[in-house]
Amino acid sequence: MSEEEDCQELSAEEELAARHRKEKKELQAKVQQMKKMVNKDKKKKKEVLEEITQLEKDLKQRHAEELALLKASEETVTDVGSEVAVLSLEEEEEEEGVQDNEASSPPQEGKPTEKKVSKAEKRRKKKAEANREREARIKEEMANNKNCARNVEAEKLKELLRERQLKMHEIEPDGNCMYAAIAHQAGNNTTVPGLRAQAGQFIRSNFSDFAPFITDPKTGEMLTPEQFSEYCDLIVKTPAWGGQPELRALSQVLHRRIEVLQAEGSPIVFGEDWTQHKTIHLAYYRHYYGLGEHYNSVTPLNPVEA
Repeated sequence: MSEEEDCQELSAEEELAARHRKEKKELQAKVQQMKKMVNKDKKKKKEVLEEITQLEKDLKQRHAEELALLKASEETVTDVGSEVAVLSLEEEEEEEGVQDNEASSPPQEGKPTEKKVSKAEKRRKKKAEANREREARIKEEMANNKNCARNVEAEKLKELLRERQLKMHEIEPDGNCMYAAIAHQAGNNTTVPGLRAQAGQFIRSNFSDFAPFITDPKTGEMLTPEQFSEYCDLIVKTPAWGGQPELRALSQVLHRRIEVLQAEGSPIVFGEDWTQHKTIHLAYYRHYYGLGEHYNSVTPLNPVEA
């Protein structure tokens, strides 16, 4: 059974809780990275700690809002079911009473029979109207969730994978996702620590090639040689997230072509000349995991799955 099928069997609340756990792990990895990047800079340390506090507050608030929305939707459905059951019982009792009255009161000759609207009929109409209003609200909430950036991105990537006969392999969002996705396809006992060591060493040894493309995230300025060295240390020693510089380095180290698929824009290719081995495919997410970039491994469908 695939991971996607497993997710479909979970209840809405279980699925939401699982996503919240993943996003908390993502935040923990990001916080660890941010703290290590400013470990020696007391001035920036205060700014980073404030940013971390805000990130944690925002995540907690968003999780609470999502949980409240889910519970509100479930309560609405429960309320509708309860009301239907109560009204159905009342209608049965009302109709039985009407039938008994009709049986005991014979119609009078010469007078037209007038059809009266029973209390049960009025309740049925009121119940139907209430149900329509509730269903409209639920549909509106579902439509809003469906059109959020996270779900739009996920649907576009699913369609792209279907077109290219590829399937997704979920990677843990722990800061090592890019390296883990590459290790999943590279084979030969490739490990995340090994890839980090190779990427850090290659970038360090090619300062002039990589320095123009690696900048300070706060100032946008190029890194000093000391900062550049610290950046390489972070690649090797911490769960720092990987990006285009690391992908470029690993394509050269592994002698593999790496293609990154994304919902918006054309695929990004690294190591175009390395075509003697199978291309490593990654799926890149901007929004799906809530706290920034994420990579999943992507592999060809088996003949049975195609």
